[in-house]
Amino acid sequence: MENVTPAPAGRGAGRPSTVARYAPSIVEWLRDEPELSSADILRRIRDAGYRGGKSALYDLVRRLRATGRRMSRSGLEHPRASGE
Repeated sequence: MENVTPAPAGRGAGRPSTVARYAPSIVEWLRDEPELSSADILRRIRDAGYRGGKSALYDLVRRLRATGRRMSRSGLEHPRASGE
């Protein structure tokens, strides 16, 4: 019987996220304007050259808002935000 290693958790197979590279800008916009709508964010990143889908953007914005904690400029949760 052959050993099969399970696929790593995360995004999975396929193309890398096109919206991820815009996360630092989105984090900054949300920090400056917490009530900024996802539609306004979509408009801004489309002006910056984003050609991806709106659902991918809306998912990212939802995740960023859900943390409700300090975010680093890279779009990842700040290490001290979790109480470490």
